[in-house]
Amino acid sequence: MLQRDIYPKDFIKEHFIEKLGEIILIDPYMSFLLVCSGIEFLGKCIDSKCEWRKPGLSKKHFENAIIELFPERYHDLRKQMYSNLRCGMVHMSGPGTIIVTQNKNDPYGVHPYKKHPDYVKTDGKELKVFVIEYFYFDFVEACKKVLSKDFEFGDKMNDSFLCVGPVASLIPKDKD
Repeated sequence: MLQRDIYPKDFIKEHFIEKLGEIILIDPYMSFLLVCSGIEFLGKCIDSKCEWRKPGLSKKHFENAIIELFPERYHDLRKQMYSNLRCGMVHMSGPGTIIVTQNKNDPYGVHPYKKHPDYVKTDGKELKVFVIEYFYFDFVEACKKVLSKDFEFGDKMNDSFLCVGPVASLIPKDKD
C-alpha cells in the first residue's frame, strides 16, 4: 500500500457511507459508537472557524451537526443524544438512558421510521429508542449535505487531513 492523503469528503464517502454501512450489518451495537463519532466529525467539518485538531469542542460540534444536518425531530434531543448516546458509547461503550436496537428486534413495526427516534415507557420513565438502520439513514443524509457543500478556498475541508500508508514511507531517508 502506498502512502495516501485523505481529504475530508473522501473520508466521509469511504468510511461513513460505504464502510459503516457494511459494519451495521455485522455489528449494529458498535455502529452506534461510530455514527456518534461521525456526527461529531460532520460538526467539525461545517465549523469553518475550527481547525481539525482543536480540542474541547466535541459537544459544540455534535450538537451543531444535529441542528444543521439532521431532521428537526432530532433537534430537541441533541443534548440527551450527546450526553447519553455519544458520551455513553465513546466513554463506556453503553448508551446511557437511551435504548439502542435494530430493525430485526422490532418484528411488529412498533418503532417505524416516521416516529424515529421513538420512545417507550417503563417504570414510569420515558426512554428514547434509537434503531440503528433509521439512525444510520439520517446520518447518511447528513453526510450528503456536507458532501454537497462548497467550501471556500483555504477552508480545512479542501485540504488533506489524514495520511495513511506504511510507516516506512513517512520516515525521511538518509542522504548518502
